[in-house]
Amino acid sequence: MSETAYLASPGPAAPAAAGLPWRRWASQAGAVIRLDLRKGFRRPVGLLLLAAAPIAIALIRVLFSAHAVHDRGDVAVGTNFYAWMYQVLILRLELFLAGVAVFGNLIRREVLDRTLHYYFLSPIRRDLLVAAKFLTGVLVTFTLFGLSTVVSFALAYLPHDWTAVSHFLFHGPGLQQLASYLLVTFLACVGYGAVFLALGFFFKSPAVPALGMFGWESIHFLLPPLLKQFSVIHYLQSLCPVPISEGPLAVLSDAPSPWVSVVGLLALAVLLVAVSGWRIRRMEISYDES
Repeated sequence: MSETAYLASPGPAAPAAAGLPWRRWASQAGAVIRLDLRKGFRRPVGLLLLAAAPIAIALIRVLFSAHAVHDRGDVAVGTNFYAWMYQVLILRLELFLAGVAVFGNLIRREVLDRTLHYYFLSPIRRDLLVAAKFLTGVLVTFTLFGLSTVVSFALAYLPHDWTAVSHFLFHGPGLQQLASYLLVTFLACVGYGAVFLALGFFFKSPAVPALGMFGWESIHFLLPPLLKQFSVIHYLQSLCPVPISEGPLAVLSDAPSPWVSVVGLLALAVLLVAVSGWRIRRMEISYDES
């Protein structure tokens, strides 16, 4: 079945749904998501390697736990280890790179593969197409890195005494910290994803804007309080349950409240996806220029 037919096939309930656009749009978005999962994310080797890196580091620490952990009853050691690994490796590097690789190429990959016209020929709104592809990217990245977050979090406490760990998890802040890390992972996928999806409509290659944004996010700790508010990491970092030191040169500023961070990042994503939808409605296919 061709891509156009796959998206346009009305199914037996099409006549009854003619007056229900939300149901029809949901059905079309679901078709795009299933199609993208089938043809675009079957072998995400690069993403798998990125997601596996924290797990590998935590495993190495477990293997050398005799030298790395001196007091097995002190779970604070595992908490600090994971806080540094999450914020430095997973949040600042891996989720950023995943956003570039996945969302920066959602539309460009279709242009390079010369398949975008199949979507344009099908009876689906272009802005709905963008939203569906964005949701696909969020689904893929959060599944991989959410799982990586959970596994690496568990491995961070594996070298410690189980009695102390179980008390920390079930009678202390352990599970709440894990939930916070998962929330940050989800919002990073949404926030960085929306940014690079929108940038993909203004730049032929995501590499140039990604390099500039990576530099901006990297010097976040040096920025004055006003400029910090224009970086995604500012809001994500404030949601991390265990703060880490940014060094003696860091410019101190008040962290935004959790609800401001969550609502702000979601609002930013909605705005940028809407901008992407506006751009694709005015987009003309020219494969020769890709």
